Amino acid sequence: MSDLASSEEETDFSVLSSRNYQRVQDKVAKISYVDGIADGREKVFQASFDRGYEDGFKTGFELAKLSAYFETENLPNSDESKKFKQLGLPEATDKTHFQYLNYQGTPLNEVSEKQTKYLDNLMEQFAQTIPATINLFTPQKRQTDNVNVV
Repeated sequence: MSDLASSEEETDFSVLSSRNYQRVQDKVAKISYVDGIADGREKVFQASFDRGYEDGFKTGFELAKLSAYFETENLPNSDESKKFKQLGLPEATDKTHFQYLNYQGTPLNEVSEKQTKYLDNLMEQFAQTIPATINLFTPQKRQTDNVNVV
């Protein structure tokens, strides 16, 4: 009888071990799945944040640069200063300058393109309205025709 009892105990232990192994395996699979989703979200969110930060920075920087120039120039009544003030632009951090609010749910690359187009149009408007000031901030190419490299 002891052989029969021993055999039943081994079978019970084997079934119990198999069930525990399956539970552990199920828990590990769930944890791995959740970790995979979290990692995927993190990568997408980080890439989206980086893209949005870059677009927002470019827009804010260009607007703030011009605003700061006209606030600190020594000729507040100059023609270009008056023209810039007449544009009535909101501050650089104002929501109206950022296209993501108008295109929520749109793919990130399209929103980024729209933001770039918005900034390009704004800069073109500035180039027509205040050309001398815009020329101050536009990098000029250096002429290297007569330079001898040794």
